[in-house]
Amino acid sequence: MHGAQFAKQYVSNYLQLDIPQRVVRYRNGWDISDTELPSPAKYLTYEPLALDDWPTIITVAINTSGFERIAYDGPDPLYRVDYVMRTYIWCRALGSEEATIARDRLTTVVRSALLDYPCLQATDPRQSFQVMIDEGSLREEFSDTTLLKGDRVMSGSYLGYTLSINEVVTRQDIAELSEIELSVRQQNLSDTDLPTADWPS
Repeated sequence: MHGAQFAKQYVSNYLQLDIPQRVVRYRNGWDISDTELPSPAKYLTYEPLALDDWPTIITVAINTSGFERIAYDGPDPLYRVDYVMRTYIWCRALGSEEATIARDRLTTVVRSALLDYPCLQATDPRQSFQVMIDEGSLREEFSDTTLLKGDRVMSGSYLGYTLSINEVVTRQDIAELSEIELSVRQQNLSDTDLPTADWPS
């Protein structure tokens, strides 16, 4: 099975390919500047969260919400695995209004990207691979603005959703023993090196 790391990396790679062109289209459609809808500078997919570049998009997997066996891929079972995901959007600007506007607009762009199933599916070349975001599970949560040093203000939000992925559990044949290589460090200890204990007489 792929696991949570694959789910995080998949969404992050997709957004990294999709967001730049989508941001330009939104700017042209809304007739706004790049300061009002800034391009994300960094995509992170690991914890703990690090905010180094602005604005930053971070995708994490919260938990696995369900497994459903849907078929067999040859002898191996095929499962539909649901991951509860969050994609965070962090913006920073001079003034709370500017930071909030940038956050809200970038959140709208990221939301539209996550709902664009044909684009999401096209990012993976394997024909048998299927991934989908449950549209009914998508929700937006917004944070308060936070004052940083000087007049800088940080504003953040996150999009919560369920990401479903078809995953094969590869099984070995019954009674097949795999070769396991063990690495053992040997130490040559003399009798004087061994720990001693005071035993009661």
